[in-house]
Amino acid sequence: MSRRGTVFTYSVVTSGTGVFKDKTPYVVALVEENQRKRMTRIEGYTEKTEIHVGMEVAFLTEDEKGNPIYTFG
Repeated sequence: MSRRGTVFTYSVVTSGTGVFKDKTPYVVALVEENQRKRMTRIEGYTEKTEIHVGMEVAFLTEDEKGNPIYTFG
């Protein structure tokens, strides 16, 4: 069973620093999964990606600190 979440709010970051400097643009979002909201990153964004509040995203992995990372689809 795959984990799914819903985008509650989001922001497209176009200027990054540090480890994110070469990853722009990218999406940070508040994603709700199982009635719990978590700040996360959504992988796979390009300027052509359609994103909106309420869209479903899929759990991809966790970062080195245990924070979830989602993907579109």
